[in-house]
Amino acid sequence: MIGMSGPILFRTARLSGRAPYPGAAALYGALFGPDRGPARLSADLQDWTRHQVAPWVLFHADHPVGVAGFRIGFGETGLELSFHFLPDVAGQGLASEFVQAALDTAVADLREDRFFAFVSAENAASIRVLDKAGFVREREAKGKHLMRLKLTPRPPASPKGQDG
Repeated sequence: MIGMSGPILFRTARLSGRAPYPGAAALYGALFGPDRGPARLSADLQDWTRHQVAPWVLFHADHPVGVAGFRIGFGETGLELSFHFLPDVAGQGLASEFVQAALDTAVADLREDRFFAFVSAENAASIRVLDKAGFVREREAKGKHLMRLKLTPRPPASPKGQDG
């Protein structure tokens, strides 16, 4: 098991997220390959240090299961959403759970309501997760879909006992 580092910054019913940290190198290697993993971890560490916005290292039952979160969308409007989970947790609904909670967190904590994601045209599972969250396909280039989401502000919750 990869050691955990730093406080929990993100939580759902089944997932907890921490800032990227050097000890997550094995997870990044498993997710992105031995060639791309170290560069991806380095970029996430730099983004976190500079902006406090970068994908979190996600844990389920105290085991690392993925890297997911936001990047500042230089060149695009809004925050870029990405999510990558180990294959052995596929089909458990963790990606859908993550995406909805992450969007709620971004709206509440980062005050952002515009999001985009790049997803491989062949990645049907991720496209379904994004479709379910309300993203729409904008265009395709180099085998990837650009999907966007603009959230509308939610009305404030009614006090208990009052009808809306």
